[in-house]
Amino acid sequence: MFNIITLSNIIGVLIMSINTCEFKVEGQPVGKARPRFSRKNGRVYTPEKTREYEAKVKKAAWVAMKENKLEPATGRCSVIITCYMEIPKSYPRQKRLYCQHGIIIPPRPDIDNLIKSALDGANEVIFLDDAQVWHVSAFKRYTENGQEPHMVIKAQWETKLE
Repeated sequence: MFNIITLSNIIGVLIMSINTCEFKVEGQPVGKARPRFSRKNGRVYTPEKTREYEAKVKKAAWVAMKENKLEPATGRCSVIITCYMEIPKSYPRQKRLYCQHGIIIPPRPDIDNLIKSALDGANEVIFLDDAQVWHVSAFKRYTENGQEPHMVIKAQWETKLE
């Protein structure tokens, strides 16, 4: 005969709640740019366009967290990022249709840089540190007809109920 030991027998019953925060960042998504070096004093700095976009992400995240009455994640966090890029006006009609239907995807910016700008912007608002992110799914595509460029970020994390 075997003794079955379950986790609930050892630590008691844990009741967890899944928190979800989804928000939209208006405007053309901007990827994280490489750090720049000042010629005057040799200091490293983040380019202004990157800083402005990360501030935009932080503001949108903060508003969503306050509206949903959520606290930042203290444990692991899962993030899904969808970037809708503007179709270049120079594309001919047929190529624009391919873009709208997802046949052609945007070549730039690289998806890893879009992820970095989203996570850095959500840092200290959605989660205390982006090292807590254990799962990321990211997509980039062109906007559909009449849609403005934007980024949608959805974060989920567990909270222990007391």
